[in-house]
Amino acid sequence: MTPGSTLANLTALWAARDCAGVTEVVASDMAHLSIAKAAHILGLKLRQIPTTPTGAMIEDALPSDLSRSALVLTAGTTSTGAIDPLALGGRAAWTHVDAAWAGPMRLTRLSDRLDGIEKADSVAVSAHKWFFQPKESALVFFKDVEKAHAAISMGGTYLAVPNVGILGSHGAMAIPLLATLMAWGREGMAERIERCLDVAESIAKLVNDDPRLELLAWPVTGVVNWRPKDTSVFDAWHQALPEALVSTTTLRGDRWFRNAVANPMANPLAISEAMKCVPL
Repeated sequence: MTPGSTLANLTALWAARDCAGVTEVVASDMAHLSIAKAAHILGLKLRQIPTTPTGAMIEDALPSDLSRSALVLTAGTTSTGAIDPLALGGRAAWTHVDAAWAGPMRLTRLSDRLDGIEKADSVAVSAHKWFFQPKESALVFFKDVEKAHAAISMGGTYLAVPNVGILGSHGAMAIPLLATLMAWGREGMAERIERCLDVAESIAKLVNDDPRLELLAWPVTGVVNWRPKDTSVFDAWHQALPEALVSTTTLRGDRWFRNAVANPMANPLAISEAMKCVPL
């Protein structure tokens, strides 16, 4: 466990560098900024791959030689919730999946949307998102745990056991996650994630049914991007919508609203009424 996905990604790429001898990180231009941070800290070259209009990595744009590369695939990009082609796992010296957002979807009836993730050498998941935990709670999983831990462990004469990972001391961030898993179980966790996905689809349908609005794409991981067709009223819409209902993102120079459904108690009817009340 790590205090956040930024450190989870850094930890995974540290293991990639020392276990697989990688010299560069290959990631999409929609990858989370923590990937660029990790590459910089670790002294690795960063190569960014272009993406589709909905934010997924373009497979044909990958370099042919990935023998010294850590390939980072994103499962749920921040802006659009896109999933990179996870079948690419295993093509590089090391494959890391940043599944901070969508990783827990593997527990649900929509698990197949993450098919290919099992090919990864490492996977990062933010417990703060679809494990419904407080901030500063994340996990990194390794395919070869012993090899990875050996690469990222440091000992000292005063330690009973080596430190594994970046941190020395750790908080008790595992306790609320343990309590949640014990209380809800796998079925309860899946039910809440699926509820979020259903709410996202409800929002997408509201947008599709409103002649004033356009949808970027049907949501695959609970992130909905939409905007008024008349983009000149974008700011007016933003001001008229209830605070915290939406955030905004910029895609290829164009602004879009973004609903990231992380609350299983979200009420799509209330969202519908808020959108209908915008007087534009």
